[in-house]
Formats: sequence, C-alpha cells, structure tokens
Amino acid sequence: MAAMMTAAPVLPVRAARTVAPKASKPVALRSAFTGSKARLAVRPAAARSAAVSKKVTTMAFDGDWLKKDPLVFVLGFLGWTVPSAMGVSAFGGNSLFGLFMASIGENMARFPTGPALDDKFYLYLLTWHIGLFTTMILGQVGVQGKKQGYW
Repeated sequence: MAAMMTAAPVLPVRAARTVAPKASKPVALRSAFTGSKARLAVRPAAARSAAVSKKVTTMAFDGDWLKKDPLVFVLGFLGWTVPSAMGVSAFGGNSLFGLFMASIGENMARFPTGPALDDKFYLYLLTWHIGLFTTMILGQVGVQGKKQGYW
C-alpha cells in the first residue's frame, strides 16, 4: 500500500508528454522610461508557455487603455474647483477651496514646523482632493462612454 502512495502522480496521457525545450536565447527588454536595454539569460515564463501551447488569439489588449483626453482633465479640474470655491453654510459661509487655501497659507507662515496632526488642513486636503479625483474619473468615464456608444 505504501508503495502505491509513493508512485508518480497520475497524469492524463496528453499531460505526460514532454516538450523538448528549445535553446533559450537572450531576450532584450527595452524600457520606455529610461530608454535603456536589459538582457535576460532565459526567456520569461509567459514567452515559454506561449511558445509551447501555440495558442493564437485575435484579441489584443489596447495599449492606450486610458485614452487620455486633455479636455476631460481641464474640465474636470474646473468642474470641481469652481463649485468648491462657492461659499456654503456648512463652512459658515466660506468655501472649501477658500478654507483649504487659507490653511495652506497659515501653515506656510510657520514653514519649518509642519501642521499638527489635528489641524483642519488635513480634512480640507483630503476632502478637496477626493472630490477632484472623483470628478475627473467620472468625467473620463462619461466622455469615453459617449465616444464608445454606451450612452
């Protein structure tokens, strides 16, 4: 019984076949960030498995997945900055943008010392930036959805 447990695992006939590995040649990788080249002594695992399986697909991932549109970023910035610069009763008639800029000015006045952990600066900073990025993301989703015919 113990001899049967130490036997090789049972594999399908197809999986039991071994494919002779091809002689690996160095792969040159180029970095768009630094412009330099790096060489690998072995092929990456993805390249090896693709060569062995020989699976051909016609679908490719779009390299420009972000589909940046500068107008969206400008309008998203203005679409958040202008409303956040209007006074509201929650801030005593002041605006979020105005309070944020005032807290920056107060903290810059005592420059070498940073803001305290309980300073309102952090509340204004997080609130303003979360609103900004939400507006910009939703603007990008809306413009790309319109371009691609979702609505």
